[in-house]
Amino acid sequence: MPIDKYTAQLTVNTITSVTRQYFDTEQPFAFPRIGNECRAYLNGRDYMAAVAKAIREAKSFVLIADWQCDIDVELDHRGEPGHPGRLSELVYQATQRGVHVKFMLYDSVMVASTNDDVSQDLLNAIPKGNGKGSIEVLLANPNTGRPYVRKLDNLNVFFSHHQKFVVVDGMVAFLGGLDIAYGRWDTNAFNVVIDPTKRVINDAYNMQIEPARLMTSVEEVLTKPEGFPNSPKGCPPFHPPYKGKVFDERFQPRQPWQDVALHIKGPAVYDVFVNFVLRWNSFAGSGTNGFDNPMASTWFERARGQDYLVDPLASGDGSATVQISRSASSAQLLDELRLWGDRYKYIHDDWKQPSVERRKKVQKAREAWASTHQTSIKDAMINCIASAQAMIYIENQFFISECGSDAYGTKSPANNEILSALANAIARAVYAGKPFHVYIVLPVQPEGKLEEDAAKSQAWWALQGIKRGSNSLISRINAAIFNKHMKAWGVMREPETNSGIFDILQRHGMAEEWRNYLTVLNLRNFGRTSTNVITEMIYVHSKLLIVDDAVAIIGSANINDRSLNGDGDTELAAIVVDTANASMTDMGQGVKVTTRNFARELRINLWKKHLGMLVDETTTGVQKESDVPSGIDIEKPLSRESVNGMLALARKNALTYQKIFPQVPSNSHRTLTAGLSLAYPVLNAKKGKYDLSKPALLAPAFMNGNKPKIEEAYKELRANIHGFFVEMPLDWGSQEGATPNPPVGRPKMIAATHNSATWPTEARA
Repeated sequence: MPIDKYTAQLTVNTITSVTRQYFDTEQPFAFPRIGNECRAYLNGRDYMAAVAKAIREAKSFVLIADWQCDIDVELDHRGEPGHPGRLSELVYQATQRGVHVKFMLYDSVMVASTNDDVSQDLLNAIPKGNGKGSIEVLLANPNTGRPYVRKLDNLNVFFSHHQKFVVVDGMVAFLGGLDIAYGRWDTNAFNVVIDPTKRVINDAYNMQIEPARLMTSVEEVLTKPEGFPNSPKGCPPFHPPYKGKVFDERFQPRQPWQDVALHIKGPAVYDVFVNFVLRWNSFAGSGTNGFDNPMASTWFERARGQDYLVDPLASGDGSATVQISRSASSAQLLDELRLWGDRYKYIHDDWKQPSVERRKKVQKAREAWASTHQTSIKDAMINCIASAQAMIYIENQFFISECGSDAYGTKSPANNEILSALANAIARAVYAGKPFHVYIVLPVQPEGKLEEDAAKSQAWWALQGIKRGSNSLISRINAAIFNKHMKAWGVMREPETNSGIFDILQRHGMAEEWRNYLTVLNLRNFGRTSTNVITEMIYVHSKLLIVDDAVAIIGSANINDRSLNGDGDTELAAIVVDTANASMTDMGQGVKVTTRNFARELRINLWKKHLGMLVDETTTGVQKESDVPSGIDIEKPLSRESVNGMLALARKNALTYQKIFPQVPSNSHRTLTAGLSLAYPVLNAKKGKYDLSKPALLAPAFMNGNKPKIEEAYKELRANIHGFFVEMPLDWGSQEGATPNPPVGRPKMIAATHNSATWPTEARA
């Protein structure tokens, strides 16, 4: 068949005609595929249950790629005797049915271990029984192609294999931000109180504090084979705690987890499958993977894979057009080139409908593109942002983008253009006098202890990017507002500094005008235990972009250089444009845009979740809200009432938390670690170290000597906290005194995907 008219540009005579320029049309990894059935998962519980069901139903093969994969994680049936929902159990059962299971995991380093060696050893030890299936594990390095990294490839110090996805039988795929790892299983209630029966040992997870108690006798048994008498001999029990202790549920919170994942059934699954094969075979048999076997067509055919693998050139039964996009280095692309040859089966998308002319054009394009890094995810994000007419909604683990310099003259560690694209989109609306709004939801800090360089420097640069950097998002919005009005105000020349612009805006009553265009939020919850009231941030780990309720990008890529620039972490994402229920929709203030079913439902359901409307279990924390909070119209995110109502709700929640819990980041905290000094005993004052294994103190008004006033504090929380949104404290740590140092010897880690570890085999997000 000829080159598809609906696909991204490969040669000068092909076009994109689906909708706006949402897709990567320059040097894409894959074509947009039509007719996909897509479903979004709003929490780890629903995602892992769906993955478990798919593995149980697998007939041929299962491919699992993860940054971190812990095989004793329970995907479903938590709290049941025998713990039958553990990944290890599912894999064993699959192999007994003749299913072939392959794992491609990050070959991590001691400074940021993901327990990959442990997982590999335990997976290889799973008994084969009488099954005809198999288990293979490949530990992948990032292959960035950077000269100084090439020398350290065996260590993987700077970058990581960061893709997270599952492919079952080449017919369905799951992808997004969720690893099958400790701490990711969560519900819509974001419960901070640890239930040891559902969050066994390492799954009671929190990287902000230190475990405080030894295991109970019941937990001890679960780490031994005799604890599972009905499991086949050799199937691993739960892994002992990596730090020797577990969290004490009496006074320590778990870290709730916010993430978004995607289920795809249809032709786009093929491209997720091909990405796995390309990465596996580009490493197998060489370097640190010298003893790994390649994925051969003979293996695939023995597994009857060709009987199930989708035809990517045939439209599926769904309504969504999906393009799979990647971040990959030129070195990776060059390594993959040899695999695109005609002698290789099944990785060419005409495998079921052969077209020599089409294949040659695709091969020629890939050869031409291999000399530059593949930045398909970033390109698609920028295209989507540039297309925005009404609103942009972002959930991301990081926001580290080019933002000029901080107050101490230190230049931004990042050069990706996401911040610039957002600023330009807002500026266009400012100059046109049109309503427009960007909502950004981030974790209040990166995962890890604020005492450590990685967490501190990453938190710092997120705050610089949003507000305090010389080219921050807010400073650029202020500049656009000023330039629009300067002639009317009789100002002949633009001030040379951001503070000069701010002063003029303030004189004209527009110092807070930027809030009409931008809202920056965190998520938080609280809970009550037998001895205290506790709180913890909800860790926003999503990698999500929604534009105009019309298009959604879901994947593994963070907003930082490592994820987006191609020469860093390997990433995978999907751009989803649904044709179902596409209609002109009033987004607020009279602005009408074409919205689409998948993106709109996803954004609305996420807002319902974060506003507390979807709380789905009994909890001592945020209670279920029966309706949308007053003043917020989730159908019209652009309305002034929604913008103002969201900020008012989030601000009240934030102030309530700050009133009770001194460790909660606040604009009043002059340094990033000021809250720790108020809440935890000091271990080393000179080095700024705190005993994070002890109960956190409440604010003085809620303490009676050394004992918390539990009833008073809890009453205050229940009366004033509604939903999970809190306003991000953008002035937090503004008097730090100097730019926080990046981790020693690793300057690029200030834009890291994950923090350096404080213990050898630590699980990181």
